[in-house]
Amino acid sequence: MRRRYYALFLMFLLAVPLFLFIPSETVISGYPVRWKALLPWNSSLLKGLESEDHNRTTNTTIVVINTSMETTDMIGRKLTNLEQKLMRRYVPNESVAQKRFQADQEALRSIPTEAPGWVYNQTAADMFRNKTISSRFGNGNFMVTQENTPVNSTLKTYFRKPKTIKVDSKNIFRFLKESPFKNKRFKTCSVVGNGGILKGSGCGEEIDAAEFVFRCNTAPMDDIYWKDIGNRTHLVTMNPGMVYYRYNNFGKSKQLNRIILEHRSSKAFKGARDKFLRDLSAYGDSYLFIEAFLYELSSRRAFLAQKVLWESHAKNTVIYPHPDFVRSTHSYWQTCGVKAPRASTGT
Repeated sequence: MRRRYYALFLMFLLAVPLFLFIPSETVISGYPVRWKALLPWNSSLLKGLESEDHNRTTNTTIVVINTSMETTDMIGRKLTNLEQKLMRRYVPNESVAQKRFQADQEALRSIPTEAPGWVYNQTAADMFRNKTISSRFGNGNFMVTQENTPVNSTLKTYFRKPKTIKVDSKNIFRFLKESPFKNKRFKTCSVVGNGGILKGSGCGEEIDAAEFVFRCNTAPMDDIYWKDIGNRTHLVTMNPGMVYYRYNNFGKSKQLNRIILEHRSSKAFKGARDKFLRDLSAYGDSYLFIEAFLYELSSRRAFLAQKVLWESHAKNTVIYPHPDFVRSTHSYWQTCGVKAPRASTGT
């Protein structure tokens, strides 16, 4: 019976500290528990905190109920020297705490929330340009001109079975005398593809703000898309295959053995021509960039489209990329891991 009373008494003694202290943090297995004293200052407890080593050992935190720097506690008793010393040690002065808080705020405000503005790096641009293409195509020489491809020179196609096209007095007129991009540099440009990713983007004004705007594959330029894609164009590309697939070779046979428009009065020709001119009218007087030297048939299609524009007195000027330039560019992308037969806007 006595043992039972002793056990109850011991349980009472063990319960007292549990009522006096509560854990200040969530208890996680394997981590020490920090305790907070909920009673007013107690000299016996404060004496135990005089040594920092003891604090670390017991992992104890004392909560100062009277947080002011006054020398009296919550019940009006004057604090002892030891209690004042510990208060100065563990309770931060309000002005000091405020300064620390302001310093932390300044540090947070100094962290940039946006990327710094883009700055043109001339050295990096020149290095990339030299890696991508040969220096012979600089200063606007990426396109075929009478200057870099005179009479009796040859152009070699670069896709499928390569064919050699001889430049003579009968076809040199198809090329401009010199590049319109000679000695020209543009600070900003926009390159607009023909996918639907810009729908609803509201990027139209930003696209049009560039000095030079490229557009790919004669994509639709209806007014309803203006806010998303803009309406300025300086150069638009067109695959020569579109002459056949979209405009039915302007009513001519599939193989285009001759670049002659002998069916100008036919309904097929007029319908294809009108559609072609209507599609291009959205691009104003921009350059029409056609890869004429993919293979031999593509050159015929490109020359046919050029002839239709000439006879229709259209404002667009047709330009052709030099096949050696395209080969050089494709070679670069192959070194970057592109395995497509040829580089295109879709790879």
